[in-house]
Amino acid sequence: MSENVNIDLSGEISATTEKKGFQKYVNDMELIVQHVRSGAAPALLMGVIASRRPWTQFVATDNFKVPASIPRLSRRFYRNIEYFQANYLVVFLGLFAYCLVTSPLLLIAMVASFFGYRKLTSGPNTWKIGSWELTKTQQYGVAAAGSMALCWLAGAGAVLFWVLGATVTVVALHASFFDAETLPPSDDPEQFPMVEQV
Repeated sequence: MSENVNIDLSGEISATTEKKGFQKYVNDMELIVQHVRSGAAPALLMGVIASRRPWTQFVATDNFKVPASIPRLSRRFYRNIEYFQANYLVVFLGLFAYCLVTSPLLLIAMVASFFGYRKLTSGPNTWKIGSWELTKTQQYGVAAAGSMALCWLAGAGAVLFWVLGATVTVVALHASFFDAETLPPSDDPEQFPMVEQV
């Protein structure tokens, strides 16, 4: 009646825990940094931009309402940031392109820096300047210092603060006042529960 049954239990068990909240965003940022270091940044950027939501939905004025309470505001804010993140990235890139076009000196500095780095990557591993020999890392350091000085002279600091300030203002206003209840339901219903609080 009792038979001996042999079951093979060999193998590896990987216990992954699903991270939530702030830790999830930290892990996502670490993953993005790894993609950038591996040279996959353009493909990653195009993938994010391809996932953008329709602009008619993004700017639909009928969906802008004042939140009823602070807890609803925070849930609405995070839900909109998650849902419209590609649209917000396009807004940032548009503001950045606008600043480059309206500041020709900064555009020239950026183009000069870009071509300087291109020349540096295709150049020799060591350069001799008089009796000094510069390694590739030292060459990049000199190029970075020169590029930062050139951008500072062109007024990149003011442009950077303007772009970041305008982007944060636009994103914060849109994410706070766009009614998240008009959006399609998310995959994880417990992540942003839309419960009426009285």
